[in-house]
Amino acid sequence: MINHKRLRLTQIALSLSIALAAAPSFAQNTTSSIGGRISATDGKPAAGATVTIVHTESGSVSNVTTDAEGRYVARGLRAGGPYTITITKNGVVEKREGVYIALAETANVDATLGADMQVVKVSTNAVRNQVFNRNNMGAGTNIGPTELATQASISRSLQDYARADPRLSQTDKERGEISVAGQNSRYNSMTIDGVAVNDTFGLEASGTATGKQPISIEAIQSVQVNVANYDVTQKGYTGANVNAVTKSGTNKVKGSVYYAFRNDTMSGDRYNSTDDTYYAPPKSKDTTKGITLGGPLIEDKLFLFANYEKTTSSRGAPAFGPVGSAQTNVAITQGAIDSAVAIAKDKYGIDAGTSAVPAGSEFTATEKLLKLDWNLTDTQRMMLRYTKTEQSEPIYTGFSGTGLSLSSYWYDQNKSLETLVGQWTAEWTPTFSTEVKVSSRDYDSVPRNNAYLPAIGLQFSGALPAGAPSNLATGNRFLNFGTELSRQRNILGTKTKDFYAAGTWSLGDHEVKFGTDYSKNDIYNAFLQNVNGNYTFGCINSSATFAYSFGAINCGSATAAQLQAAVLENFSRGRPSSYTYQVPQAGRTLDDAVATFSLKNIGLFLQDTWEVNKQLTLTAGLRIDGTRIGEKPIYNARAAQATVARTTPNGRQTGGFGIDNSHTIDGENLYQPRFGFNYKLESARPTQIRGGFGLFQGAAMSVWLGNPYQNTGMATQNITCASSAGTCPTTDGFFNPDPTKQPMSVPAVIPAMKVDALSPNLAQPSVWKANLAIEHELPWMGLIVSAEYLRFQTKSAIYYEELNMGAPTATGSDGRPMYYGPNAYNTACWNANGALIGGANCSALTKAGSNASFGQVLMAKNTDKGESNVLTLSVRSPTRDGLSWGSSYTYTDGTEVSPLTSSTSSSNWGGRAVFNPNENVASNSNYLVKDRFTANVNWQKRFFGEYKTTFGLFYEGRSGKPYSWTINNDLNGDGLAGNDLMYIPSAPGSGEVVFAGGTPAARAANEAAFWKVVNANGDLRKAKGGVIGRNESFSPWTNSFDVRMSQEVPGFFKGNKGIITFDILNVGNLLNRKWGRINEVGFQGAGGQVRSFVDYAGMENGKYVYNTRPVVEGLETRQVKGESQWALQATVKYEF
Repeated sequence: MINHKRLRLTQIALSLSIALAAAPSFAQNTTSSIGGRISATDGKPAAGATVTIVHTESGSVSNVTTDAEGRYVARGLRAGGPYTITITKNGVVEKREGVYIALAETANVDATLGADMQVVKVSTNAVRNQVFNRNNMGAGTNIGPTELATQASISRSLQDYARADPRLSQTDKERGEISVAGQNSRYNSMTIDGVAVNDTFGLEASGTATGKQPISIEAIQSVQVNVANYDVTQKGYTGANVNAVTKSGTNKVKGSVYYAFRNDTMSGDRYNSTDDTYYAPPKSKDTTKGITLGGPLIEDKLFLFANYEKTTSSRGAPAFGPVGSAQTNVAITQGAIDSAVAIAKDKYGIDAGTSAVPAGSEFTATEKLLKLDWNLTDTQRMMLRYTKTEQSEPIYTGFSGTGLSLSSYWYDQNKSLETLVGQWTAEWTPTFSTEVKVSSRDYDSVPRNNAYLPAIGLQFSGALPAGAPSNLATGNRFLNFGTELSRQRNILGTKTKDFYAAGTWSLGDHEVKFGTDYSKNDIYNAFLQNVNGNYTFGCINSSATFAYSFGAINCGSATAAQLQAAVLENFSRGRPSSYTYQVPQAGRTLDDAVATFSLKNIGLFLQDTWEVNKQLTLTAGLRIDGTRIGEKPIYNARAAQATVARTTPNGRQTGGFGIDNSHTIDGENLYQPRFGFNYKLESARPTQIRGGFGLFQGAAMSVWLGNPYQNTGMATQNITCASSAGTCPTTDGFFNPDPTKQPMSVPAVIPAMKVDALSPNLAQPSVWKANLAIEHELPWMGLIVSAEYLRFQTKSAIYYEELNMGAPTATGSDGRPMYYGPNAYNTACWNANGALIGGANCSALTKAGSNASFGQVLMAKNTDKGESNVLTLSVRSPTRDGLSWGSSYTYTDGTEVSPLTSSTSSSNWGGRAVFNPNENVASNSNYLVKDRFTANVNWQKRFFGEYKTTFGLFYEGRSGKPYSWTINNDLNGDGLAGNDLMYIPSAPGSGEVVFAGGTPAARAANEAAFWKVVNANGDLRKAKGGVIGRNESFSPWTNSFDVRMSQEVPGFFKGNKGIITFDILNVGNLLNRKWGRINEVGFQGAGGQVRSFVDYAGMENGKYVYNTRPVVEGLETRQVKGESQWALQATVKYEF
């Protein structure tokens, strides 16, 4: 006769504890586990007890037996629940119902057998269970179905939900960019069902390979954010890992149909910062419609889940327009645009397009998912999942505070991502289990251009046109049309295969994990800029060889009308101020400049988790990663030659650079030790201390590793000219609109080789991570407070050096090296607007001592500089009467050497503000969010029978992004304008710089204007007597409140229901349109996010000449996709 007993909770021995902790038991995984220890009533281990774990909805069964110490563990379980746990020993049967487990975590169920049996519904403090657990060591956050259902998200993306982690910030809402601890957003990873869906190639700042998340949020079961997880299976990231698992079918046929909608009437007015007015957002319509279906193919055995979703959006319209438009103005007139379009058509027979977004232009994406789960036996399971995402996104490139473009310059980016993953988990004995996973991923990205033309840019500068607001920038501004220079040949395809195998062996107090993983990524990338040609038409001073139909002109003192006329006449007459054309070398084709290679990674890992006693648990392990690349770039023997220094003061170096451009990171191995601990204090209220440290290897973007294959100097060469150097022809007719008939030579200009190379000691990015945290439950309302310190220390990071700078030709008054030819130091060669005058008398070389046979020679190098220190304080409540809440504050101090914001080596080298162009100096990270407050409130209540009303609120207040103060123009002659950090004299009248002006009074007024700006800005004031550091200033603080409200309603049939949901983003902006705006310094190509008010205008007696502009470059309101305005989205879902 069976004697039924019940489980009895003990208070001191914790005979039953359910813990859903932030445990590192699994990593980037798709399953969870339940384990614990069973004791007899005398406290001795209950060895040989049978533990049966049943997933209630699917009937999936796992049977395990306790070992000699009473321990058991069942792995490979579905995340979520509910689970029913039944324990049988010597005729005693005990049961628990309603157990839930989080993704990649362990629910610890310790039980004592005794007394009479009762079936008890588990009801515990979920927040406590998530925090206080012996396996909780590192830093991270779990996001379950409840959070997914209550947190507002219009984009329906994992990035929106991942921001619930207090250390992770959404640093760019337009692009979906997220960052943790000031780390590069490209150094995150995103995995769904164990397959990477992030952009491993490196073109997307959002971190995802497609503009929209490649798997619908409707198909996601739960999410895990890993910041510092010391499990040895963690790989491929140095920032954060966002790990999600998809839903599975159950024994009950269930599904949903849904439709989400928003349009331009459901969002706030856009802001025109030029005149402090507002205008209605562009006409738009966003829709998402889809269906989910899950159920059994064989009851208790084989299950199916499927999802289809289609999204369309016409919301991404440009936020900038010409003078007099409703949008934020750029100092270009509509008349100039109309004239340029007319010249293009009448003179050259080409359609430059318009600045209006055409009707029907919209983003489209379709997503398909099919998943099978198969319970082979009670101890073995298989999963197979297929997905395919196809999308097309219109890209309106060329718009900024200093730039406009026409529709011929735009393009549609077409992408497809197809994945297949299979997983097999097996429990071979009560103490040994295995997991095997294989997957494939095919990704393609190809632009569809609106035109087949050269890239054409009209460059306006100087005086503002009539009717322009006085606060517009008077520097260079561009009108772009033709085929954008980087889309002229741009094809990307990757094919990735992954394999993972691991075993876990329980040995009493120890649990040993070991295994291997392998990844192979076959890459094809054709990225050839300027193969159609690239022309800039600007104002060029009149001379004996350069005349205009309207008379002579000095571009520095000309009126806005004269400048506009000069630019348009030069375009009409085909006289460019610069020209670039990339062509094959003799005997080569453009295909020789295509990057084609295979990137492989082999990983081995071993880990031991030791439960020392009931208070202390330790984890120690080692992971080894090896990188392998078989193919090599074409060897450039000339670049390998030794450098021959110049022999005269105005001479140029010759020879090569002593580099092997064919070097790759093949053969690099990294040993990564990791350690974690959890210690439970003996106290009246639950208290624990946890922490750890470890080394983590990330993944350099494949595009950076592919640049040396494309730019060998042996496959192609650039034909160039520049009027500032006196090398562009002054005769008419040089411009040709036919991409197949571009000028193949420029008089007296030798085509130069561009070479990219990797340093011999370059390695994959890697960082040391460490954390130390304490959590304590307060005696009031179950509140839990936490304090955590997190540190990142760079072991290996990447930055770029330009090897073809030549020796410095001068030293600036602040000590920086200068690289100009002698004419650029002559103040007579700089006009009143701070532009270098071209022509025979003032032609000036940048990098004057460089090797004329080469263009840029860029090398990716290693640095160990850069670190982050993060302090997080938080408080959270359990769910009581359907209400839960939490709040946190995070302080971050993070530095880096290079922000690496681009896919090209030249942009990565030039995309930071510098004192020395090749400096290896760490400064505030581009991705730094110094202060961040978050708060969330989730509430559910059934007002109408069984139908729930749900309310969710998420608040984020954060400091703005950092930016640098730089000098306009090219201060040091490195060939880049606007990237040179500003020198601030020690005091007015110090004479440390010379202020431009034709009279003493003009010079005094110029200096007074300079100090007015400096004294009004704290960061500039602090830098007096020196050079202000990179990213020392920050854009304004940003606040946002996002709300979700939903109501369940009766369905048409029994067991069905409808759900009506309203998501409102940036609620503060709805209440007051001045609130919630994201105002930031705009991104410039050179220097990154920089701001200025001073032009470099030459040197006088060894001192810089400054020309103070009348207007300080301002901030831009981020609103291309309405991210600074309130927005409402309505969703209707029917569940059956």
